[in-house]
Amino acid sequence: MGEDGSKQGNTVPLIGILAVKKEFISEEQLQKALAHCSADNDLDEQLKAYFLAENLISPQNVHRLTMAVKAVVIHQQEYRFGAIALARGFVNKSVMELALEEQKEQFKKGKKPRRIGDAMVEAGMITIKQRDEVLTLQHRSFKLPDVASKPSLNTEPFVNKPSVGQDAQDILGNCQEADDETSLDRMAQVVEICGGILLQVPCDRQSALLTKLCDMDPDIPAVVIRTALAEKGIVFGLASDGKIEDFIRSPISDSLLFRVAKGIKPSPGKDTQIGFFFNTDYLKIGGIDDFGNIDFKHWGPRPLVEKGTVLASKIAGSTPQPGKDVFGKTILAIDKEGETFRVGTGAVLSEDGQKVLATVKGAPRITLSGLIAVHEESDINGDIDKDTGPVEVDCNIRVTGSIKSGARVYGVDVSAQEVSNSRVEANGDLTIARGISEARVYARGNVYAQSITNSEIVCMGDVFVKKEIVDSTIECSGACSINTGLLISSRVAAKMGLMAHTISSGTAGPAEIKVGHDAFTDRELEKNRAETNRLEALIHNFSKKNDVIRRQAAGFKKQMTELDRARERILVKYREIESRSDLSLGDRDSLDGHLTELRNNLKAAETKMKTCGAKIRDLAKQSAKIDLQITGPTALKKALVDEKKNLIRWSRQTPGRSRVVVDGEIESGTVIKGLHSTFVAAADQCHIRIAERPVKSDDKEDAQIIYQMQVDDF
Repeated sequence: MGEDGSKQGNTVPLIGILAVKKEFISEEQLQKALAHCSADNDLDEQLKAYFLAENLISPQNVHRLTMAVKAVVIHQQEYRFGAIALARGFVNKSVMELALEEQKEQFKKGKKPRRIGDAMVEAGMITIKQRDEVLTLQHRSFKLPDVASKPSLNTEPFVNKPSVGQDAQDILGNCQEADDETSLDRMAQVVEICGGILLQVPCDRQSALLTKLCDMDPDIPAVVIRTALAEKGIVFGLASDGKIEDFIRSPISDSLLFRVAKGIKPSPGKDTQIGFFFNTDYLKIGGIDDFGNIDFKHWGPRPLVEKGTVLASKIAGSTPQPGKDVFGKTILAIDKEGETFRVGTGAVLSEDGQKVLATVKGAPRITLSGLIAVHEESDINGDIDKDTGPVEVDCNIRVTGSIKSGARVYGVDVSAQEVSNSRVEANGDLTIARGISEARVYARGNVYAQSITNSEIVCMGDVFVKKEIVDSTIECSGACSINTGLLISSRVAAKMGLMAHTISSGTAGPAEIKVGHDAFTDRELEKNRAETNRLEALIHNFSKKNDVIRRQAAGFKKQMTELDRARERILVKYREIESRSDLSLGDRDSLDGHLTELRNNLKAAETKMKTCGAKIRDLAKQSAKIDLQITGPTALKKALVDEKKNLIRWSRQTPGRSRVVVDGEIESGTVIKGLHSTFVAAADQCHIRIAERPVKSDDKEDAQIIYQMQVDDF
């Protein structure tokens, strides 16, 4: 407390605490600095100015301390954002950890961190409304702060210390970790309770923290502290007298924060989960390891299930348990909803909603958008060509012949003898017994063929070719293997690497190979974005039409109200005239014309009211029709959002491998690109492995990590 009796001195900024912890200054120097700056409003800035003016801390170290404070504030706010979103059921734990990990990488690269709420919105993991709700609960603005707020002595908040560059890491690394209760953005105002001891209670009331001032009475007994806490209402989860006395006797620098009371957090219980009774990880893409080995996961035909088979069921979670705060008050647990079923073709929910059942005999799977589906088997005898017409079915297609010129085939798992000059789309695997030539292929599974010639292949899994790939373009999120054949004059982008027996040039020039990069996912996300924008525009146009209709209906309703009031006035006047008995015969004759006019006006008003009523009913039908039209695009948009989220998660769970293995010969001029570097074969070489690896630069004074394509014999 300052000499003027103010409580300005009761608040110690985090920069001061870090300076003592890092041993840039002593505890006595910090107290002297606080006394000198106690009259200043901006205590953080005044402390930094004092440290520099008194030559206590170098400008470089002041900057490092400032960056560390900012990093802690940002990370704790973001960590708290994820915790609230998790508690509200907006995201699951893996999504939260993924977003925080991505932000860590931004810190490591020295970039301005993107708020995880924005990243989650863009990835379709949460809605804008959900993000803003969490920010409101945090009492945060909708912008990530560039400057740290002024934290008080409540700060030892290094839960999951963020990566913030070497300078800040040097400081954060030496700071004692504290529990999540001490998070910066949840700390309440500091108050002095007795004998130079400060009390802080976080906003969640799950702990009470004590801090000592320099003028604290060292002989204060534990019972006095207990009594002071009781006067503040803190009665639950108190530390023992022995621990309180240890805190009293400890040096100030070693006892910046002492948790004197701890509540019991409410337990949300175990979420309801879904248990599956079929292989849900049907797409296990392969890859090339450091030794040139390739592991392709060809599962073969998926097992079929019979109609009525249970595909999945809910596994009940545990009941939420209430908690208790340090004031002894019960805290109700948030009862979160568990996972929910989403069913697609060939599946249905059971009557009690606890199981998913197959409605047809077929192969079960989970689609990229998260639907549980069962696809029937469809056998087509003979060939498919332009005369057959397009084959578009949501089931597995087995063609005993070939898919010939001009044909278009859309199915789930598709198999045939040969594909030539046609287009094939498979939501699963494409298996061709012989070759693919002059064709366009899209598959969300793996592609298997003897050869590929002058074709375009885009697939989510692996491309496995036995003999050759010639003059073709391949894009896959898995690996590309021609381990017993040739790759000639083709362009290949394979996230998990490439293995070939021979890579050579043909009439179209040398081969170009890109490994480690996920071209398929990039393409899919762009398609997803374009389709989502189209649906949003469609929904917006429907909504605009509905707004116009509702305004028109509101106008007619207002008109009906006015007509009804006019009708009532006419009726009142009409009854008033008719009820008069004191009129002479001449006067009554003169009023008959007026009564006739009133009757005509009344009839006209009623006619207009009927017309308005009919128009309102017609507009209501139009509005209902538009609402029905919006339902389809809205459902499709929801599926696209889920698909985008699942695709991003799947892609991040399988990091790319920038490796090429050639068992035979690679011809000069072949271009191989990794994520960060490029290799061009200057001469013909045999039996080599090419891999992108990080290395240190030759600059001894400023050594940096760079990436190079390295070539090894094997």
